[in-house]
Amino acid sequence: MKLGASSSAASSTRLKSSAANSASSKLALILQRRQYDLAQFPTPQWVESIQTYLDTQKTDGTWPDVNYASGCTAQRANWPIQLHWDRLITLAAAWTGLNPAIPSNWTHDTALLSATQKGMDWWFENDYNSTDCIGAGGSGSCPCGTPGLWNTNWFDQVILIPQLMSTTCLLMQDQLTDFELDGCIRIVSRPYDRSNGSIAGVGVLTGANLINVMQNSVSLGLYSNNASIIDDAFNRAFGSVTFSNAQAEDGIHQDGSFLQHKGILYNGNYGKDLINAFVQLEGEAKGTSYAANDSTRAAFATDIRGSEWMIFVDNSTGRQLWDFNVVGRFVAFPSSDNQANSDINFNVSKLANAVSDFEEPYSLNDTITRLESNGTEKLNGNKAFWASDYMVHRRDGFALGNKMLSNRSRNTEYTNGANPYGFHLGQGTLFTYISGEEYLDIMDAWDWNLIPGTTALLNFPTLGPENVDQSGKRDWVGVVSDGWVGTAVEDYLDPYDGSVAYKKMWFYLDDCVVIVTTDIQMKPNASSIVPSDTPLITVLNNQKATAGGVWIDGQQVEPDPSGTSYNGTTLYYSNNGYIALGNDTLSLVVAEGNRTGNWSAISTSTLGNTTVPIFSAYTIVPTTKTSSYALYPATSPDVLQYAAEYQPYTVIDNADGIIGVAGIERLSLVFWPGSAGNTTLDLGLIGWADQGQIQIASSQPGAYLFATGANDDDTYLVVTVADPSQSLESIEFSISSQALSVQCTLDAWYGCQSTPGGVAVNVTLPSRGRVGSSTFVQLNLL
Repeated sequence: MKLGASSSAASSTRLKSSAANSASSKLALILQRRQYDLAQFPTPQWVESIQTYLDTQKTDGTWPDVNYASGCTAQRANWPIQLHWDRLITLAAAWTGLNPAIPSNWTHDTALLSATQKGMDWWFENDYNSTDCIGAGGSGSCPCGTPGLWNTNWFDQVILIPQLMSTTCLLMQDQLTDFELDGCIRIVSRPYDRSNGSIAGVGVLTGANLINVMQNSVSLGLYSNNASIIDDAFNRAFGSVTFSNAQAEDGIHQDGSFLQHKGILYNGNYGKDLINAFVQLEGEAKGTSYAANDSTRAAFATDIRGSEWMIFVDNSTGRQLWDFNVVGRFVAFPSSDNQANSDINFNVSKLANAVSDFEEPYSLNDTITRLESNGTEKLNGNKAFWASDYMVHRRDGFALGNKMLSNRSRNTEYTNGANPYGFHLGQGTLFTYISGEEYLDIMDAWDWNLIPGTTALLNFPTLGPENVDQSGKRDWVGVVSDGWVGTAVEDYLDPYDGSVAYKKMWFYLDDCVVIVTTDIQMKPNASSIVPSDTPLITVLNNQKATAGGVWIDGQQVEPDPSGTSYNGTTLYYSNNGYIALGNDTLSLVVAEGNRTGNWSAISTSTLGNTTVPIFSAYTIVPTTKTSSYALYPATSPDVLQYAAEYQPYTVIDNADGIIGVAGIERLSLVFWPGSAGNTTLDLGLIGWADQGQIQIASSQPGAYLFATGANDDDTYLVVTVADPSQSLESIEFSISSQALSVQCTLDAWYGCQSTPGGVAVNVTLPSRGRVGSSTFVQLNLL
């Protein structure tokens, strides 16, 4: 039942605790849990300011230091007027006595009650009337100049203000006047009443936006005494926490990535919002019939497990942070603004409480133990996120985050004044975390043309808001992982104007990643003119400068802040080592020194100018041949020198469209579209035997991993395969060797057949929400 059908009845009846207990113990329990939870909202700083809030509040209920600009002149992102409600929540929480961190002498203080009601009354007296102001402010029947408190950003009317308002209303429910209760119902019901359809200027609510509206609607149902709203809100909230299986669909995907805004990887912002909403709702509903069912638990557990891979620790503070690949436009804020890049922004203890009754296969005990340890309990391995063109590689000393771009995904966005220069984000980025401070608070000052890991034309295109948001142009982009190592592949065409195309691979091994770029085509479809002398570069890193110096081929150098050119085979800086492989060299441009930037120029932050010491390095990519280098993160100069001299991994490039890396008993192969489909390799190159060869063929393009292992009974070969195009139903590969005996296992139900000298295996590939994921086959080695 919708609120509009019962608002008059709801206005005349309030849900007091005694009434809730007599009517429904379930609703009474949820009311009790929610009021206690909401009372914990105020920060310690706000609690310390309670007396100041009382002393400085004006007679009309406002504060002189709050920016009350509304309508078309208001700041779209992080609307400053929300401070008005932050203060009302603080006063209301103090009045209830439910927050143990607030001195008890404030409980039921009449001054608090009066101040809270004055602030609420002022807002309700200045409410807008036109429904176009909800999602289309500044147009239609809500043009600029329309009276009332509204913002041109729909988020404020649909989620932000209803969330803050409903919190205050529920904390003060027993003290609300009829006028206040009517305002609490009227404003918070607007998004709820429209949540089943399309909102003008917004569209249909999905993902985190829908669950946030339902989260607010539970409070609405509680203080309006409308059990139907509560039932509907819980059902629809948990019903939205299910797997999204369509490509680029908003929500949780089966790989643990959370997408929002039609294909942007957003675990660290909108995904975090979903986590917080679910934790509150499940924490309140636990043990009741409202609690999440198994399908919801499966999706939420997958989301949390996936998100854990994306979280690293700032070792200097112990603060947990999101990989910058998963926070979208919020890379453009300083951490002091408390946006998505400042913290993980969800409470692990509350998460643990909410899911304490989750049993296998949904149990999150191991994940929560690691999150609670703040990095002392390690999550190591390799994780493929096929739904978002993303791979994470973690070891004790480092974490790597690699985000690519396909025609199934988007790189980032420019919205509400944030991230105007983010064109290169999400287009082959590779962020490297060792200390955890590498990229913190430098984005205002760094060179946005040098996004770590990307391969692009130097300083092209000209960066600006008009070209930030891009969808990929090609489909052969994907990831394959066996859980410990993996490979990411990207068939890249510059989405801006087609000025450059190439094939790029990241081979994640135990202690390093080998990066290979091949088949480079300059201006294949360019519609704009690229300066003829524009080099193609790969950005090795662009990070906060640290002590220790810059070392090239074992010699310390002192680059100019504006950049100095060098040639060498190794580069070492801040525990990261780079090695040119084979006969390649690194044609480097390295810079180190102070850079000044302005946060207000790239976001709505008011922090302004800062000066930051920054190190950057890029290498000029030869466009007529395959080039490769290795990154050894969290390494030492001695280890780097050894790896450069002995090169334990060999790049395979047989000029037949098959590229790979072999060494230390592992083999990674990529059969690109148009390749010969088969290759012959020396076993000694891989480390599987001292002599002899092995022939490997694939019927279709695909990405493969090969690793040997042993148990008490057998020596075996595990083959892991994935389809980057996400279009194949099956793939067949064959292996043959005169020096090795490769055989099907006895339980070869997966389509393995013996062939002269080896095996042929037909693999059925995953479908629907798991399309693009990895499949493994185990074979016997004799």
